[in-house]
Amino acid sequence: MPPRGKGPTMLRDAFFKGLRDQRRSLLIWVAAVAVYVVMMCSLFPSIREGAADMQGYIESMPEAFRRAFMGESTDFGNAVTYLNGELFSLMTPLFVMIFGIALAAAQIAGEEENGTLSLLLAFPVSRARLLFQKYGVLVAGTVVLCGAHLVTMLLANAAIGLDVAVSDLVGAHASLFLLALAVATVAFAVGAATGRRGLTIAVGAGLGIVSYLLNVVAQLVESLGWLKKLSVFYYYGGAEPLRLGFRPAYAAVLLAVAAGALLVAWLAFERRDVRV
Repeated sequence: MPPRGKGPTMLRDAFFKGLRDQRRSLLIWVAAVAVYVVMMCSLFPSIREGAADMQGYIESMPEAFRRAFMGESTDFGNAVTYLNGELFSLMTPLFVMIFGIALAAAQIAGEEENGTLSLLLAFPVSRARLLFQKYGVLVAGTVVLCGAHLVTMLLANAAIGLDVAVSDLVGAHASLFLLALAVATVAFAVGAATGRRGLTIAVGAGLGIVSYLLNVVAQLVESLGWLKKLSVFYYYGGAEPLRLGFRPAYAAVLLAVAAGALLVAWLAFERRDVRV
């Protein structure tokens, strides 16, 4: 008798197999993100008390520099400005994108390098179904991590008295999910097309880094302002997604990137030979 949870039914359903394989990693990421959010939120009351002392230093920065890394608002005594600067402008999207890229690499490319992809394909399951089941693992994992971040933020908002509108938090997390999904889906497409885990991670990380730098450079150099529209970070909200809120037109761009990458993944995976 096969081990519990590893029988033919589990192997045939790549979605549940993928979730099972990633459950421990996902729990660690959820715990780490929750701890980090609580830690940063708990610092806000002391930051707010000393905001007046920081204000002069912040306002002495070049305007372009402030706008690139802090957005329009410079009042660190305001919770939205503080959370944008300490969480949403860099660290939170960084964490979620790293998770998404690693999860994307573990699906098609990871299974192929481990020698288990050929076993999955031995069952009467079409390549398209297998691909979309594995992509479902990526979507579900990203939803769980973004949801954990949102729930922790909502609890901290109420417990610490941050007074951030719930609608702003929900909107920022919707944009965060779409940003992570767009980057991770591009990585997923590379994995589906090549079966190489290292290349999958490299392309996903490269896209995230280049997008962030394009958005920053566009703010720092006025003549290069057009570059921001080439960055997925721009459509996420840049340095201040909490203040800008959820923007349907920008969300549509991120969804289009993810949909286009998924189409490439499907076409490439259907046509190439899988290494045994």
